[in-house]
Amino acid sequence: MKVLVLTGPESSGKSWLSAEIQHRFGGLLVGEYVRYFIDQQGRDTDYADIPAIAQGQMAWEDAARGAEPNLLILDTHLLSNMLWSRTLFGDCPAWIEQQLLSRSYDLHLLLSPEGVDWISDG
Repeated sequence: MKVLVLTGPESSGKSWLSAEIQHRFGGLLVGEYVRYFIDQQGRDTDYADIPAIAQGQMAWEDAARGAEPNLLILDTHLLSNMLWSRTLFGDCPAWIEQQLLSRSYDLHLLLSPEGVDWISDG
């Protein structure tokens, strides 16, 4: 199994590119848990939510890894959770970085928002 991670700032095309890669090459696509979390909670996140969001993202990733697809495409991963937490709240639980470092990925694509129209996605 090859694991591909897309990362980058909001509205840089991660979700679009993830879907295009899946359409072209197949594989299993894991979306952003934080979107699901916000939809379920019906509110913006706060620092107390960061552990639940990270745990949810890991659970989705782990479930997908368990399916053992030839290609696993991650629309985001714990690095994005860490960066958002530090940017928005000035801190991030240390265990999230430890979890990130304990996981293996084959390829990271870092996307830039240059030349891409910003679209609010929630």
